[in-house]
Amino acid sequence: MTAPRHDDDRLAQQRRRAVRTAIVAGAIAFAVYVAFILSGVIGR
Repeated sequence: MTAPRHDDDRLAQQRRRAVRTAIVAGAIAFAVYVAFILSGVIGR
């Protein structure tokens, strides 16, 4: 027996949210990294 359709939709929506959250967190981490590097370069 397969899972009901609404469970598949809910799972897909949760997966999209998780991917979006990971992308946003990665972008923030990258921005902090770049700011750290630039602060070292500009501070010289």
